[in-house]
Amino acid sequence: MINSCYFIKEISAKTGVKAGTIRFYERIGFLEPVERMPNQYRVFNEHHIYQIQVCSLVFGGFVNTRLRKISMNIIAAAKDWNLEAYDRAAQNYLQAVEQDITRTKKAVSIVTKQIGKDENDEKKYSRKEAAELLGVTPETIRNWERNSLLAQKEPYSRRRYQTDEIRRMYVIRFLLDIGYSCMAILRFLTAYDDGLDQKATGFLLGIVEDAELRSRADQYLKSLIRTRTQADTLCHLLADMKKI
Repeated sequence: MINSCYFIKEISAKTGVKAGTIRFYERIGFLEPVERMPNQYRVFNEHHIYQIQVCSLVFGGFVNTRLRKISMNIIAAAKDWNLEAYDRAAQNYLQAVEQDITRTKKAVSIVTKQIGKDENDEKKYSRKEAAELLGVTPETIRNWERNSLLAQKEPYSRRRYQTDEIRRMYVIRFLLDIGYSCMAILRFLTAYDDGLDQKATGFLLGIVEDAELRSRADQYLKSLIRTRTQADTLCHLLADMKKI
């Protein structure tokens, strides 16, 4: 049973979240119902403290839409005070962030060196397998094909992707995540396909050097690492939530 009650100024001090932001969380439906006194003053409880902290951690920094979608499951579980669902959602989020870090490092390694074939690897992937490997949906890969970022096959033919195409997808995903347009990426990949490495980088930057690309990559990776710390904190909140 929850006995503690807090006015908005008190809960703002406890959580370090501004009163206006807390009102927004309530209005948007991220908190369980907040009681009101006859004078309409809000009265918060212990659950709200953790729900506000969860929201603050989730929205602590935008990384990409995939991770944001996954993180919303944590907010929903916290609002319902379903701790089993919260545990699953938080662990899934942490795992997804760690996978994004691994994929980003792989893409950086590819894009700053070369996009080439690995003739020792003959494995081929279905569209579904490729999507799972990349952390995207099959429809996302179809869109890359429609935008000519990937070569298209004959209509109705069974699509199988080779190693060099998978590596190309890592690069496409990474460049989209750090803010490049499909057109810029297409010019980049076309130049790389022609063996013009330096010119390819120039298509992304507007100048023939890779300092900006590396800077964007570094900042994105730092954001992911910061998000991993936040995801880890979300997981550890569960122990205290269980005490209520």
